[in-house]
Amino acid sequence: MAMLRDKVVPIPKVKGITINRADGNRVLFVKEAPYDAKVGYARPKRTTIGYVNDKDVKTMHPTTGYKQIFPSEWEKLFGEKVPAAFKRIGMYAMAESVNMKTGIKDVMNECFGSSHADAIMDFALYSMLYQTSVAEHITTRMKDQMLYSGECRSDSFYSDLYSNGITYEQILSFKSKWANLCKKDGVEEVWLCIDGSNDDCQSVGVELAEKGHAKSKRNRNIVSFTYAVTEAGKPVTFDLYRGGLVDAKAMKRIISFLKENGIQVKGVILDRGYCDSTALRYLNNEHLAYIIMVKSNPAGYKDMIDAYGNMIKLNAEYLIPGTCLFGIQQKVQLFDNYKHEDYLTLFYDYKNGGERITALLKKLYAEIERCEAALAKGEQVQFAAKFKEMLKVSDDGKHVDIVLEVLQKAIDEKGLYSIVASLEMSPPRVHSVYQCRNSSETEYMIVKSQLGYGTVRVQETRSVQAKFATAFIASCIRYELQVAAKEINRTTNEVIQEMNQLYMTKVGASYVPIQGITGRQELILKTLESSVGLLSEIASEENTIIAGKKPTPRHRKTGPNNKPVVPSAETEKPKPKTSKTTSKKKTGAKGKPGVKPGTKRPDKNMDGSERQKPGVPLGTKRGPYNKDGSPRKKPGPKTATVRTGVTTSQA
Repeated sequence: MAMLRDKVVPIPKVKGITINRADGNRVLFVKEAPYDAKVGYARPKRTTIGYVNDKDVKTMHPTTGYKQIFPSEWEKLFGEKVPAAFKRIGMYAMAESVNMKTGIKDVMNECFGSSHADAIMDFALYSMLYQTSVAEHITTRMKDQMLYSGECRSDSFYSDLYSNGITYEQILSFKSKWANLCKKDGVEEVWLCIDGSNDDCQSVGVELAEKGHAKSKRNRNIVSFTYAVTEAGKPVTFDLYRGGLVDAKAMKRIISFLKENGIQVKGVILDRGYCDSTALRYLNNEHLAYIIMVKSNPAGYKDMIDAYGNMIKLNAEYLIPGTCLFGIQQKVQLFDNYKHEDYLTLFYDYKNGGERITALLKKLYAEIERCEAALAKGEQVQFAAKFKEMLKVSDDGKHVDIVLEVLQKAIDEKGLYSIVASLEMSPPRVHSVYQCRNSSETEYMIVKSQLGYGTVRVQETRSVQAKFATAFIASCIRYELQVAAKEINRTTNEVIQEMNQLYMTKVGASYVPIQGITGRQELILKTLESSVGLLSEIASEENTIIAGKKPTPRHRKTGPNNKPVVPSAETEKPKPKTSKTTSKKKTGAKGKPGVKPGTKRPDKNMDGSERQKPGVPLGTKRGPYNKDGSPRKKPGPKTATVRTGVTTSQA
């Protein structure tokens, strides 16, 4: 590495610095020390970062390697920002591919402004890569990533962005524009999977936080939210509301919002949390079809179990083809306080029932063992809540007995569940449509566990709204990666980790992408409707930024289904190729534009004036200098040239 003799810097006081006195006082730095299994110890790999200064042994003349290893120190000393020698570009490439496919980043630029949109995208990539929404570690974990913002923003920046930079009006605008994009992609009339959840909130100044039915079972204020996805799982919209608001009212807001944006809802698929008379009354008044998992307490469900529970178990007459389920349907009034009949389908899943019975018996035996151990010590026994009716202390006070009737009833109910539908559908059809719920539950799992938004970690209502908008954006991008991963039989996290291995390195003053891209990485880009050429474009884009120029942004592909518009054979036929030697008469090709040879010009112009002959007008005087600045020579006869072999008389 070249030594910069005109620069002097302090020798870094960090671990891994050594000075080789025998070789020109070279200052060495240990970049890494991989373990060598053959010799049984680590072999350090050193690089030269400078040479000791003769005038001051505590300083050195740095090399170009010092700039790359200690860029922050270099910037402090000389005010020059050093581009990183190594940048990962896989996450950025996937995000760009998703934008070209869906246009999500273009919409973000319109709604939030390009600067804030860049920061939001960076945080979304951070959440996908590290499965967290804690901003504290973003600067250290994303420092080697290619980012939209150019450099990694701090946690204080994001705190200010959420509290002051993003407004509720901007979020509403984004939700509306994203719904319109979904409509363009064919989401016009759908069965909508709506699910609700809530996050523990101990923040201050959050108006949405209040007591409710916390999913964590803790006595805390909560903030509730709903996500709406299509049957395939594509996120369409979301909503944030008060923790104590019932789910049915929150569902009204989602459906009304979608109708305003031109997306018609054929029906909704809901989990048992929405199964109450209030929700059913609203859906029927709005003439919305519904399929809902039923809770275990409605009167109609209990009557159905008593009448048909044992009859359908392992009865081939009620087998649903292609499944391990047995089902029967009847039109019943589900709730006593709502006089309306729906189609109730009772299912029995013998596989699930067997697993649940096994789990029940294991817990039962563990409870008996615990209680009998307490009795042996002379302690008073207190049964767990779920076993209070199932267990009792024997008459002698030394053993715990099982109440067989209660146990038998619990065993009989395992594997039985019911789904209510407003439309008459066969049990196989009800089962098939409700399976779309899996996509909604998957998206919830992604938001809360895979992206780390299970707890509110910001203050004030505005910050909570902005952060959940970021969570929704991250889930939209991750859904596209999920679709691509499914096509190649990989999990989404495997695709993310695989693509994160792609990087570009600094060669001289420019970045060059990695050349050894694997076939799987190439396939991932292809499933995202992109190509390996995108990596070179990203490197070129970064080089443009380093040069102080503004790169050309990528936008969503035009045409239906996000494909470029290609002229059809009917609208535009390719021009036939003609040989240069082919005559114009045979091919019928037109000649070059201009006056044909032999054409005589008239004596007068079109305006009637006399046509002048081409050339320099009479009386024009030439300047004293030529165009190249040399003195102009006067015109006159050329000097005679003497040719060898020619006599004077011949000349």
